[in-house]
Amino acid sequence: MDVQADHGRASTAKKLVHAALLNAPFGETVSIKEAIAAVREQGPNLTETDCQLTECIMYEAILLGRFVAFDMQE
Repeated sequence: MDVQADHGRASTAKKLVHAALLNAPFGETVSIKEAIAAVREQGPNLTETDCQLTECIMYEAILLGRFVAFDMQE
């Protein structure tokens, strides 16, 4: 079974996450809750779930040298 992927939306979410994480200095802790809020504000039409954005934030944070605070339940 072939699955069609919409790489345009995925790359848009990734770009927005990347931009949001660049606001935190190297080595700082990034709040998942605040990062998702920032991404949703910049891209209100994104269809990615919070879980998908959390995964993207986690990987981008690792690449950018940031720590992640998993604070969604606070």
